[in-house]
Amino acid sequence: MRAFTDRLKPIFAFSGRTSRLGYWRTQVGLALATAVVLTLTVLATQAGGWLGAVPSLLFLPVLVAGLAVAVRRLHDRGKPAWWIAVFAAGPYALSGLASGLYAGDSVLILAAPLLALAALGLSVWAWVELGFLRGARGDNRYGAEPARR
Repeated sequence: MRAFTDRLKPIFAFSGRTSRLGYWRTQVGLALATAVVLTLTVLATQAGGWLGAVPSLLFLPVLVAGLAVAVRRLHDRGKPAWWIAVFAAGPYALSGLASGLYAGDSVLILAAPLLALAALGLSVWAWVELGFLRGARGDNRYGAEPARR
């Protein structure tokens, strides 16, 4: 059991760095884990209604692991962890503001498409930054360069 927990620790670590390959491997594993948890949640909900809440609690470790790998990837790029807040909350805030302007009858309705476009641009930037751009070469303030395979 100890060997199993020792293998899980790096997945939940917020310190250090991870390569692009490590990031994508973790993301694929988390996508599969999400599919399994979602399937269990649906089946439990169909079987017992409120029992669907029990397997849905497994989404929390998947979310934490996803945040941890994103933070480590940002560290590999030489950026601090608070960029996660920009990448996660920014598009929602911009699109929420845009939808609020669409509901109004003011002249500001013209700004709504621009805000929606900015939200899309921020999402694409996060995707490129985390998944495709090369990490900083050599050691940086977040740790040693991860093995590049």
